Amino acid sequence: MQEQDQVDSLQDVITTPFKDLEYLTNILVTKGSEIGWSLVSALLTLTIGLWLAGKLKKLIEKRMIARNVDLSIRTFLIPIINIILKMMVIVFVVSRLGLDASGFIAALGGAGLAIGLALQGSLSNFAAGILIILFKPFKVGDYIVSQGNEGSVESISILNTVIVTAKGQVVTLPNANLFNNPIINYSIKEYRRLDINMGISYDDDFENAQKVLLEVLEKNELVDDTQPKTVEILEFAASSVNLAVRCYVKNSDYWTAYWQLYRAVKKALDENNISMPYPHTEMIIKNENSTTIPFDNKD
Repeated sequence: MQEQDQVDSLQDVITTPFKDLEYLTNILVTKGSEIGWSLVSALLTLTIGLWLAGKLKKLIEKRMIARNVDLSIRTFLIPIINIILKMMVIVFVVSRLGLDASGFIAALGGAGLAIGLALQGSLSNFAAGILIILFKPFKVGDYIVSQGNEGSVESISILNTVIVTAKGQVVTLPNANLFNNPIINYSIKEYRRLDINMGISYDDDFENAQKVLLEVLEKNELVDDTQPKTVEILEFAASSVNLAVRCYVKNSDYWTAYWQLYRAVKKALDENNISMPYPHTEMIIKNENSTTIPFDNKD
């Protein structure tokens, strides 16, 4: 009997590790398949979710275009909507893995707060971007001047505004700097005043020059006839009588009218023998007898 007990005990010692190994193997196979399926499911959900988010973003953008939503608002809101949709997909995938989505959201919020504190300047730009969209001191396509930079607004994003200068240079301006500094917007009004500052000789007849210049303004088709045209004396300079030539043209025609009028003014003055003097200096030389003799340069 004692020998039988010893044999049973020896069998238990030998078979117990194998039983434990079999138990662990069963657990690994069962849990591993569950974990593997969860990972595959999560990857599929992530892929399909991101694809749907992209489609939904494009759909929202198309609806905005169909409803004639301002381009500035579209370029500002679409990136934000894209980020929100992708974050929703990520939260859904986390919950699909069986993790606590509320804890993930809380951790995400804490991380966002920490990042926000570290990027206070970027947050001020973001807030300024929202204010620019709401109050519309300018929009995409407007020609603006701010902080020594001028050009057409190409885009308004969540952090900065991009303008393109007349030379084709791309200038990126932080939204906070734009919103907190004076902005000259040439595109708000339909018409813009075109100024031509020029001078005529003191010997020329002003009324004749005035008549000639007014005819130039009248003949140009880009000059608006419903608004005043002005040709008056601006100042008496050292070597010329400076005139102020003023008229109004459409914003879209400004530079075309600018080049046309300057060329037409020069041609009209030449045809009517009205001179446009340039600064000159008269030199006088005194001899030993203190007699003044004008200096005549005969090169």
